[in-house]
Amino acid sequence: MTAEYQRSEDFVHRHVAGEHLLLALRRDRSAPMFMLTPTAGFLWEELARWTALDALIQRVVAHFDVTEEVASADVAGFLEQLQALGAISTRVTDA
Repeated sequence: MTAEYQRSEDFVHRHVAGEHLLLALRRDRSAPMFMLTPTAGFLWEELARWTALDALIQRVVAHFDVTEEVASADVAGFLEQLQALGAISTRVTDA
């Protein structure tokens, strides 16, 4: 069983004046706007389709100059933050 993640349609990512912003589209969110690091902005774009944790980690390693250990911790932490915000969906597959 593999967990996969996909971004919520209740949030959008914008890259404005060099800053990555995650904006809540619904007014019932406690905080409507979040600043993202370039890595987090990259991950948000990768979450446009269902993606497994291992695949996200490998994409970060391939795209940024980081070790797999650092990428693993960063990706897991970012996914936890997105889950707390309700900004991602999770499913379990047999893959």
